[in-house]
Amino acid sequence: MNDNDTSMVNPHHPPENGVNASKSHNSPASDAKTGSRTGQKLSLETSLFQALEEFSKEKKMRFSLPHAYLDYVPPKLHKGKTSWYISYYVKNPEIGKLRLFRIKVNHFPGVREKMKAAREIMSGLEERLALGWNPLLETKAPRAATQAFTVFESYWHVKQKEMEAQSLRTYKSYIRKFREWLEGNGFTEETLICSITEPVARSFMAYLEEERGLAPCSYNSHLSFYLTFFDWMLDKGYVQVNAFRNIKRKPRRLMKKKRRMLTDDELLTLCRWLQGNNPEYLAACQLCYCCFMRPKEIALLKCGDIDLSRQLVHVRPEIAKNDKESFRTIPDAMMPVLQALDLSRPEMYLFGSHPGDGDNFKPGDAPIPKRKFSNYWERTVRPACGFGSDVQFYSQKDTGITNMLGEGVAINLVQQQADHSSVAMTAVYVGHKATAQDEIKAALLLP
Repeated sequence: MNDNDTSMVNPHHPPENGVNASKSHNSPASDAKTGSRTGQKLSLETSLFQALEEFSKEKKMRFSLPHAYLDYVPPKLHKGKTSWYISYYVKNPEIGKLRLFRIKVNHFPGVREKMKAAREIMSGLEERLALGWNPLLETKAPRAATQAFTVFESYWHVKQKEMEAQSLRTYKSYIRKFREWLEGNGFTEETLICSITEPVARSFMAYLEEERGLAPCSYNSHLSFYLTFFDWMLDKGYVQVNAFRNIKRKPRRLMKKKRRMLTDDELLTLCRWLQGNNPEYLAACQLCYCCFMRPKEIALLKCGDIDLSRQLVHVRPEIAKNDKESFRTIPDAMMPVLQALDLSRPEMYLFGSHPGDGDNFKPGDAPIPKRKFSNYWERTVRPACGFGSDVQFYSQKDTGITNMLGEGVAINLVQQQADHSSVAMTAVYVGHKATAQDEIKAALLLP
């Protein structure tokens, strides 16, 4: 038998033979039970536990003691004719069963030496087990015994200091979905983070796809978040492996854009309808179509970012997707639309938040939520103009880039206007328009 022999057992059947170390060691009755003396048995009343509880409250952490005979079985000494050993049990949190550990004490000479050594070993084990030590977790990750939902909260607090409000809302949504699913499948506040294994992760992603009906692109976005989330746990010592690492993404062929560009007739219909019904929203559309701005950038623009005299829109680094400052040229054809706006207060947001008034896109003290642009498009603009579901608010950017390239504007200027990282990214839009090229038609290719 090895010095640390282990086996799986039923938690309801602890070993029957041997002597309990806490009973076999007689400490002086006058000693305070603080856990500082060999052989003392800790309890909830001891100063060490009280100190841990106070520390946990101060740090806003959860602290709960393991339960004897449920989370562990105290060590016992077994004295055989040829072999003496100490046995104790700890719960394997991944499967919820107790596991047997054995420590031999045969190598100590004489009965008295064996008894003394056994008592010292059992005393130390008793104290460590009562404080939550688990040798199984020690080999996996140093913080694997942390409660799962506590880890979720820790991650959220860290990200609050690092990320923008919109990204935080997305992260919060992903964490909430995962937590709600876990709670609905038997996971509780007491569940340890090491219990969230790959089978759990696979079941959760299957739920998102099959019951929540996530599209392939959204599925991959969720998977990317959970991979990042568990990589953070891995780095912090909460888990030994990333539970989501072997889950495959949906193939790119399933994620083709379900939006198309607008035709010239559709662009004309859109401009005419908005001129008569919502000129402020028309300005938002023109910023997307002519200046190739993203909804988030449009939502956070301030009146002072519009320079009509120089025909420039200033995209501040704090609102840009890539955190880089840029300037977009305002085409002459777009000037009348922006000139009709109230730009008298530079500090106000160009498109303000007006709760309860879904059609109001006038300036305001608070920025409009970016999703309001697409919501108004889907609810009002698309039905009014007779567009199909494949014509979306962001279709205007694709259309604008393609049309500008088609007008012969140099690709490097279009790249700058679109704030693309490379000309290759802009070149993707070349040739997307369904029109034959005169130069190619006139080429003498055949003899």
